[in-house]
Amino acid sequence: MAQVKPKQSKQGKQAPAAKKTVQEKSSAQQKKNKQNASQKKKCGCCKWALGSIFIIALIAGALCYDTETNGKGVFEKSATGKILKNAGVLPHVQKAWYVTMGASARGYKWAEEHVPPYAEPALKTGCNLWKLARNACCNAYTNGLNYWRLKWPAVAKFIDQYVPDLSKKLEAFAAGAKDVAVNSYEKSATIIKEKVLVGRFSPENINQALNQTRNAALEYYNQFHKKVDAYAKLK
Repeated sequence: MAQVKPKQSKQGKQAPAAKKTVQEKSSAQQKKNKQNASQKKKCGCCKWALGSIFIIALIAGALCYDTETNGKGVFEKSATGKILKNAGVLPHVQKAWYVTMGASARGYKWAEEHVPPYAEPALKTGCNLWKLARNACCNAYTNGLNYWRLKWPAVAKFIDQYVPDLSKKLEAFAAGAKDVAVNSYEKSATIIKEKVLVGRFSPENINQALNQTRNAALEYYNQFHKKVDAYAKLK
């Protein structure tokens, strides 16, 4: 007699597959949660670092302003210096300040010597990429305009089948908008030239102000470089 094989229930076959699917989903969700947590941690560290640099820059700016305004260039005579002197911690703060400024000055001189050979090619590459992108946009605009002018007669014919003379109205509206834009630009240029760029804002005064700003920036850079050289010699 032929042996009759016992029938396996459908639930018994589907249970391991369903269990495996649930485990895969759970592991995928755990990996996704870990990735999100790592990304949030990186963003938090970046924000913390940027915030710390910003706060340090604000504190340094306030101390420099206090030293120049209240202390006449001497930190000990400034309001902050007097408070630290009364607290008995001024020598330690000055020592830490000189050590920090000396290390910063040496780092700046190192960067001034070693960074430009790498920065100049990077800037040149960036300028070339910008020119390529600009030329690509101009070419795309020109090609799109030529394609539109080529296809416009067929589009106008298709539109006029449903709304007679609509294409002519659209052309007249576009021409009017173009004329308004051109006239507005010309009027604005005339007003700026005749009403704004006169007196204190004349081209001669603006050039003079730019020259004075350039000279002041050059003088400030020279003073800054002298201070960097002086701090870089500190040990």
